[in-house]
Amino acid sequence: MKNLFPCGAALAALLTTACDRLGERVAITETRQISEHAAKTHADIPSATRFFDDTAEEESAQRPSLRDLLTWTIPEGWSESDKPDAAGMRLVDLRFGPAQEGECYISLMPGNAGGLEANVNRWRTQMGQPAYSADEIAKLAKKPFFNRDGSFVAFDGDFKGFGAEAAKTGYRLLGIIHSTEQATIFVKLTGPKALVEQNTAAFDAFCQSIKPNLPKE
Repeated sequence: MKNLFPCGAALAALLTTACDRLGERVAITETRQISEHAAKTHADIPSATRFFDDTAEEESAQRPSLRDLLTWTIPEGWSESDKPDAAGMRLVDLRFGPAQEGECYISLMPGNAGGLEANVNRWRTQMGQPAYSADEIAKLAKKPFFNRDGSFVAFDGDFKGFGAEAAKTGYRLLGIIHSTEQATIFVKLTGPKALVEQNTAAFDAFCQSIKPNLPKE
């Protein structure tokens, strides 16, 4: 417990200062950009953890798993990755191909997640391709997805994913995005072009298999 003392003293000092200034009102005039590599904050951790109180008995808040909200069918020959998703963004993370070089995953984000144009052009950038214009975005192909139409993209290029030091040449990206006011769902597939062409039908079948996991009556 000795290592907790400095934290407790600092916390006590902070609380004392805060109590003295409860009557003050100060406008927030500064902001900072949080690195995408920074550890994710958890607003719902229990107070026992937040305030280093090992003696308190408190049940952890039950955070619903987004993965439980959806159901899907994994294509034959594909399998789930055994490597953890460092960014924690993938509901399901699949691999395919002789060396598992193809990958496909689902992600779900609140709201419009920055909008269709921004997300498509983010994928374009990852493939070393110039951004689409608003007119080109409006003309994107549609495919059945999530009981509606999803915006479908297919790019060839040199793929440089998040955190990669070098681009992988001769790749193809397939993606489909469906957005509502409440949330946006993405399915993204990347791999060597020939391998992706062999798995395009499987990608379509996988996308069409994704459904809301309705609660049992």
